[in-house]
Amino acid sequence: MALTTGRCDRSSARATAYSIMVLATVVLLGMAGVLSPAMAQVKAPTKSKLKPAAKAAPAIDPTDNVASELNAKWLRENGPYAGFKQAGPAAAPASYATPAVANDWGDRLVSRAMKYLGTPYRYGGTTPAGFDCSGFVYYLYGAVFGQNIPRMPHDMAREGTPIARSDLKRGDLVFFGYRGTFTHVGIYAGNGQFVHATHRGSPVMVTPLDGDYYRDRYMTAVRLSPR
Repeated sequence: MALTTGRCDRSSARATAYSIMVLATVVLLGMAGVLSPAMAQVKAPTKSKLKPAAKAAPAIDPTDNVASELNAKWLRENGPYAGFKQAGPAAAPASYATPAVANDWGDRLVSRAMKYLGTPYRYGGTTPAGFDCSGFVYYLYGAVFGQNIPRMPHDMAREGTPIARSDLKRGDLVFFGYRGTFTHVGIYAGNGQFVHATHRGSPVMVTPLDGDYYRDRYMTAVRLSPR
């Protein structure tokens, strides 16, 4: 009886040990199956590519040098007063060169503007080294009246008093654009013309309000009297 019981005990122990081994193997395989995707994910090289950082906008228009060269060529071919319809381009008409009334702010503004005919266009420019359209007006109000006016055309328009085209006087600001947006501004110079910093490749000049391009884009005018 004792011997038989010992054999049964050893067989039972072996069976139990075998079951434990099988169970352990199953558990280990199950864990490997669960862990392997995570491990593969950790070890696998990432394929995503980071987007390159956006480049900051240049502080200076990169085409300035090209614009300066084109402006110099324009001046050589046309002279500094090509905007005026006159025989001799050596001097501006007297009505533009000197104020009719010394105390008239519009005449003072236009007379000063005429001193910059031929100045190169420069995107963002607010100095005689180069102007853009609103920068030209902005500079002149500071230079002539010591007044700091808004820099952008739509803000200038809000500051001034609306003027009908038939009531324009020298010094009034004229605005151009389309779909309700101002894209250009100049200073009315009298005789149906305005002085302005034109666009890249052309300098400050005098242009008729009824010119082909500007006639269709004329929007409004304001009188921005100096304080």
